[in-house]
Amino acid sequence: MIMLELCFDINTYHILKILQAENVIDSFHRIIYLYDDLSIGSLNVKNLEERITSLQKLKVNYDFHRMIKNYKDILSQLKNHQQIRIWTSSYAHEKIGFYIICYILCQLKLYDKQIYLCQSAKLHNNKYATMFLTAPDDFVTLMKKAEIIDPSQYIKFAEKLIQENAPLRLKINNQIVSVQINYFDNMILSYREQFPNISNQDLCSHILFDYHKQNFALMRDDMILNRIKYLKNNH
Repeated sequence: MIMLELCFDINTYHILKILQAENVIDSFHRIIYLYDDLSIGSLNVKNLEERITSLQKLKVNYDFHRMIKNYKDILSQLKNHQQIRIWTSSYAHEKIGFYIICYILCQLKLYDKQIYLCQSAKLHNNKYATMFLTAPDDFVTLMKKAEIIDPSQYIKFAEKLIQENAPLRLKINNQIVSVQINYFDNMILSYREQFPNISNQDLCSHILFDYHKQNFALMRDDMILNRIKYLKNNH
């Protein structure tokens, strides 16, 4: 039976394609990734216009035509495949992507699907995003450890995030938390006070490093840079 391989970042997608070329993954499997980073912006995935408007307000680097086309492709692939293997980690953009895919599966009433979950946490205690796994060894191990899941067990948290509908969702203390756009303001202003001549790019690097060090998590640099520029002009 043809399986859909679904992941949540372009790097993991390319690794899976390489593994397919090397016959680690069957050649007839369809590999796809969710282009949209659901850790930012409105989570009203039923209304992409609202989501696009929220992302435009955040001034992030996005290809909205690509996003819409990708959603159409994913919806089609979810409907057309009986077996789906999902690759994810505890990092915010991947974890939220997983929860929202489970929400979409239930909204579409696709209850007859066989869903396999491959979580990098099974190997590395939440410390690595899927794209940082060792290929092919970690991927092969995760395929062997894959668990069959019921998507309906995960939709409550998806609904919670959708209801909160915050502009930003982060991994904090190993939990996915909805926060406001000013979450990093104190950290940014503190660095500015200590290093008044620091460049925007260097300041952004410090914030990203500190956040990753504290939470083993990734964050979009364009979000931080935009906030740095805003505070520079309005504080």
